[in-house]
Order: sequence, then structure tokens, then C-alpha cells
Amino acid sequence: MSEFTVTRTLNAPRERVWRVLTQSSHFEGWLPAKSGTAVLDVRAGGSWQATVISSDGEEIALTGRYDEVSKPGRLVMTVPGDVVTAITLTSAPDDTTQIAYTFDVDESMHAMVTESVDEVLGRVSKVLAATS
Repeated sequence: MSEFTVTRTLNAPRERVWRVLTQSSHFEGWLPAKSGTAVLDVRAGGSWQATVISSDGEEIALTGRYDEVSKPGRLVMTVPGDVVTAITLTSAPDDTTQIAYTFDVDESMHAMVTESVDEVLGRVSKVLAATS
């Protein structure tokens, strides 16, 4: 296992990115989850849960926990598979935000993790564009 970080820039201020990552209604938009199923207890020791619908219509319950919460700059949480990710938000020029996802994964997983993060951040960007 090795620490691996994917860093991107989002076109929104850090506080708005934080809200999109930590509020249930926005979380459902980028996960994407079935409406009304996201329950977030965003605090160290808290948990999250939501239900997604697979491509064949199957409902899949997802859960995770929050290990560290430092508003508005850092979340350490688990994602499906009990993989721990640290998400760091840094204010950048022109009201943009640098977001860094750090995982401790085997080197053979780096390309897949990068693709997955890019897919999630594409959905996060759409939610950000629809919010103010």
C-alpha cells in the first residue's frame, strides 16, 4: 500500500464546495443517490448513508464514517469497501478551490482511483454549477 493523492481544481469557492460535500441534498446529487436516502452526521465519529440505484435497477445501500471533520478544509471518511480517503480543500485564486483526495492503496489501483475521483468530481462540478 502507498499513499496516493489526486488533486484537481473546482470552479467554486471553498465554502460552497464544503456545503456540496457535506449537505444531504447536494450529496445525493453527486453520489448519485436516490432522493431522500442520504443521511449525513458530519462530525468526527459520525456516519453517512445513502442508497444508489444500479444500472439494472437494484437498490444498493452505501455507508461510511467520518473520522475527521475540520470545516471547511478537511474531511477524512470511509467510502464503500471501507477505504479511508482524506479530502482537503484549499482556497485558490479566482474563487476556485483545490481539492485533494488522498488514499492509501496499492499502486496497481492508482489509475482506477484517479478515474473514479474524476468521475465523482465531474458530478460534484455539475452540482456546484447548479448551486450558489
